[in-house]
Amino acid sequence: MDVLATCTTPDDVDGARIDAWVMTRFGFASRKRVRKKLKAGEILLDGKPVETSRRLKPNQQIAILEGATPHPVYELPLTVHWADEHLAVIDKPPGLPVSGNRHRCVAHALPFNLPPSPELDRLVVPTPVHRLDVRTAGLLLVARSHRAQVGLGRAFQERRIRKRYRSLVAGRLQDGSSEAPIDGRPAATSWRVVEHTPSLHVGCVTTLDAFPSTGRTHQIRIHLAQAGAAVLGDDLHGTPPIMKGMGLFLFAAELHLDHPVTGQALHFELPEPAKFDSYRRREARRVSAKGGLAGEGVGVPLREEDQQDP
Repeated sequence: MDVLATCTTPDDVDGARIDAWVMTRFGFASRKRVRKKLKAGEILLDGKPVETSRRLKPNQQIAILEGATPHPVYELPLTVHWADEHLAVIDKPPGLPVSGNRHRCVAHALPFNLPPSPELDRLVVPTPVHRLDVRTAGLLLVARSHRAQVGLGRAFQERRIRKRYRSLVAGRLQDGSSEAPIDGRPAATSWRVVEHTPSLHVGCVTTLDAFPSTGRTHQIRIHLAQAGAAVLGDDLHGTPPIMKGMGLFLFAAELHLDHPVTGQALHFELPEPAKFDSYRRREARRVSAKGGLAGEGVGVPLREEDQQDP
């Protein structure tokens, strides 16, 4: 069998079990799958098959052989906005989980869209380095090499990757922020209002950009709902359910980061989905047909002096 990837264990490997370390290092879906590949002789340590409980030492050679694919490939075309040998940026579709045990997820579709990196420390399969909610679409960072995986993970921990999300929320919200903990853990989100649109459905729809500096599950949705303006389509945190049949109006629109290997400043940005403007226009037309709402303008963008960061 051909060798898919190799690596040398680092000085700080510190007696880690080979099954756990290989799972994290090479992007396997589970330790169970790694153990199966070890038993089949498709993962070698210093050129030889080893037991699944082997403890690692520094400067050992691990080889992943051709038969050791982490998971059957999900043949779903994805939009790849940018890629080099270390990382890629893709457009995650709505309704698809980033990873998990199920076959239909972004992680299992990545090998169909990105070939293995030519780097010596390439991951067996490209691996997402952060998550988006199942219903949230937009920009997703993917590691293709071990250096990128480690560097991006550290950058997220140190809050050096800046993210912007575009959202429509129910209610007339103003610029603001929240540091309310989520599940007992620190969480921080700020938001800046872009536009207010009158709505017969919810009174007013606010278009805003949200800037999370932490990455808790459903963080933006929770903080906006706590501020009294749930994301349209959020039937989990909105009370009662805000929308039906149009999906979630939350979109990962922008990323700023330094390349984890080269140091190059990278910037990626996508326009909001077409359904955002379609909904605003529809609500504005409905209000206009009813003669307008007192005290509301139709699709009123903020003045430049009102668009500063909170």
